[in-house]
Amino acid sequence: MPNIEVLGVVPDLVLIFAASWAVTRGQDEAAVVVTMAGLLRDLATSDPLGTSTLALLPIVLLAAAVRLRAVDTEFVPTVLVVAIGTLTYGIISMTVLALTGQTVDWTDAALRVILPSCLVNALFTPLVYGPVHVFSAPHREKTIGTRRLTSPL
Repeated sequence: MPNIEVLGVVPDLVLIFAASWAVTRGQDEAAVVVTMAGLLRDLATSDPLGTSTLALLPIVLLAAAVRLRAVDTEFVPTVLVVAIGTLTYGIISMTVLALTGQTVDWTDAALRVILPSCLVNALFTPLVYGPVHVFSAPHREKTIGTRRLTSPL
């Protein structure tokens, strides 16, 4: 996907997949998927080992928080988890890079990378969420009862 560039950034399909998986499959499976995705990403990039795992971990917490929602859909919370997860990923990654002695221009990073990435990743969420949602249907059918309380309001 490096050929697809929108607003000067490339969509982060690993983050979108991890967030979609976390919302549709739950935090137990999300912890495993996020850890594996982060380690594989760090092995494929020049970031310090563990940076991506650390930066992706808030997705698990965000997915657990959206389970308390009153909305009966998983799509809207997934888009929110992707957007907020992208924001936290960018901040944590830049913090780790700054702590390892690399120069980080915070204003430039926030305005040219992190904020556009939040929007682009949210816009690309349906492309990844659809297949994850479809392949998670057998898992949801095995669940007994509801996962949340809903209000008639």
